Amino acid sequence: MLVLGVHSGWQDAGAAVFDGYRLLAAAPLARLSGVAHDGGRLPVEAIAECLDIAHVRAGDIGGLALSQGLFPGRHFRALSLSRRVGRGLRSLLGRDTPISLLDEARKHHRSSPESLLDLGMLAGDLGLNRHIPVRVFDRHTAHALLALTAAPWADDTLVFTADSSGCIARVLKYGRLATLTGDEADTAETDSPGRLVDLAVDGLGLPDAAALFALSAHASANGGEPVLAEAFKAHVTVDAQGRIVTDFSAEGGAARWLRRLAEGQPPALVAASLGKLLVDRFAEAIQVLLDRQMLRRVALGGPLLADPVLLQQLQQTLGDGIAVAVHAAPDETALPLGGALALLQQQDGLETFLRQRRPLQAAAWGRDYSADLDPVLGNAGCRMVSRDPLRAAAALLNAGKVIAIGEGRGIGASGGMTRTILFAGGDADAVATVNARLDRPAFLPPVLYASREALTDLLPAWRDPAVAAALAPRWAPQLPAAARHPLRAEAVEAGQQPVLHGLLEAYKSLSWLPALLGLPMQIGSEPALDAPSDLLRLLRDGRVDYIVTDQAVWERAT
Repeated sequence: MLVLGVHSGWQDAGAAVFDGYRLLAAAPLARLSGVAHDGGRLPVEAIAECLDIAHVRAGDIGGLALSQGLFPGRHFRALSLSRRVGRGLRSLLGRDTPISLLDEARKHHRSSPESLLDLGMLAGDLGLNRHIPVRVFDRHTAHALLALTAAPWADDTLVFTADSSGCIARVLKYGRLATLTGDEADTAETDSPGRLVDLAVDGLGLPDAAALFALSAHASANGGEPVLAEAFKAHVTVDAQGRIVTDFSAEGGAARWLRRLAEGQPPALVAASLGKLLVDRFAEAIQVLLDRQMLRRVALGGPLLADPVLLQQLQQTLGDGIAVAVHAAPDETALPLGGALALLQQQDGLETFLRQRRPLQAAAWGRDYSADLDPVLGNAGCRMVSRDPLRAAAALLNAGKVIAIGEGRGIGASGGMTRTILFAGGDADAVATVNARLDRPAFLPPVLYASREALTDLLPAWRDPAVAAALAPRWAPQLPAAARHPLRAEAVEAGQQPVLHGLLEAYKSLSWLPALLGLPMQIGSEPALDAPSDLLRLLRDGRVDYIVTDQAVWERAT
């Protein structure tokens, strides 16, 4: 059955299409609009993009999964006559605003928010069959099912999810997935750990939570002490049931307290202290829950558990006796995927879901632009440097040049694998230099690309692409840029990334080094770049020196 997942949040929105448990396409609205964290409405453009990529029609969709997000007023059943008339007038004037389903459910004391929507009308307005099954999912259910796609276990597993609204723990045992602590209705406490992260991001002027975590890791790697961590911990505790409890009532609320605490302090110190708080309290809560359930396995999901360095520290704190699986989604763009899985799990049952689930962390979401890159670059007047792309690009990288590579399908949790900006690690300042060219903070860490065999030597502790690992000391003289950062690594497979794999082999034969570094194809806080026009922009603006495709190496016209 073809399933369409849709998320329409305030800051992120997007869609995904599955054929059973196989992901066909997914697209965040921000990628199509060019507006970072675009949301606040139904992502009709993202839906159309996914249908087009998947080569299916709206009428072919057999199930619709909707997040508890924002919807036009006409889709609500319980609006009073005066509200309907008022919203109708605003709609005619082009001033209509969407309504939060969760806010409306709280207003009407509804435990089942979907009962407030005319789901048949909504499906019809999206061009779907009005009578298809529709499931309204909550975000923590989506995060939990995504976490289970990364776990190899079918029982005896703690499932722990954390985002800006709070934390929820579930247990997979005896063929059931049961909630232990929290639920979607009561995780929206004002001063949750996720709320502290949001406040710190805004207060420090950072683009997103990923930058906050990167700053925290940079501070720790350079000897910065999280001296404010104990002040945080005084207000954030873990109870006997494994719930993370916050109390800032005596301080006038978390926002006021955090502002006073951080005043005059270096941003890196605040970030490191908050990172320390999250690691310690998450580890404590998870350990309490594991002990109470007599389990030794945990599956993690949600944006607050997506940072590679935080995961590395969390695993170290939990110890080797705890098996950890992670679906690392740094924001809400993966929610449509989890929502589609929620519909399938509800329809097929948990046993079938566990049997047929597939890992989604490395799934490519968007279009394959490979065949379009060379014509676009050539028609734009770019100059072809070589028709032997692998050897030519390897020589340029060895000479210190910065190269963008567009291969296969991009966008998504690991979209950087095929949409990345590559450079060599021989210059200690290379990461900061390339970040500066991209208008990104200098401390944002790179990804280390190498073959699976090479990674075991480069990063002895490497096990999971979602978790950071430290470079082996003996490689530090050859790769000083990599030695300065905790690294997330990607194992490059010849069958999946032939251009990148061939480039690594050519670079190794030239330099004797088995790895390259990469940064996301992103300028400033803009959405991730992906299309041929994006690569052309990188070249024209001097963000990169060259572009490599499977056919040629290109430079901008002089």
